[in-house]
Amino acid sequence: MATKIIDERLPEESDAKQALSDLYDLGVDHPEFDWHLSVLGESVLAHATQEERLEFTQLRKHADPERLGKMARAFEAAEALAPTRPHPSTGESAVANIVVGPPIAVFDKVRDAMRDWRKQAGEG
Repeated sequence: MATKIIDERLPEESDAKQALSDLYDLGVDHPEFDWHLSVLGESVLAHATQEERLEFTQLRKHADPERLGKMARAFEAAEALAPTRPHPSTGESAVANIVVGPPIAVFDKVRDAMRDWRKQAGEG
């Protein structure tokens, strides 16, 4: 059952990554930006609802509190190393996330810091 649930969620996550990347490329000033953002928002909410209903229910049912705590800490660690922008071309495999994720995350975080610095300096 777990594999089936995961297999059903992965395409949704991949689609969301691509939609985020497309939104980034489109830019907030594009006339269709709001519509695309709305569609993405609806998809993300549907995805989260399915996760809550299927995945998290199974986790709470079959994992003891200690295991859930370890999983939460592992998630927080992974989130700290995750890229801050979508990179749909990297794929969805665990190996790709481990190998490609941290270097891309560093690049994204430097890019974010430069953007924030430029905003504070009044350059954009």
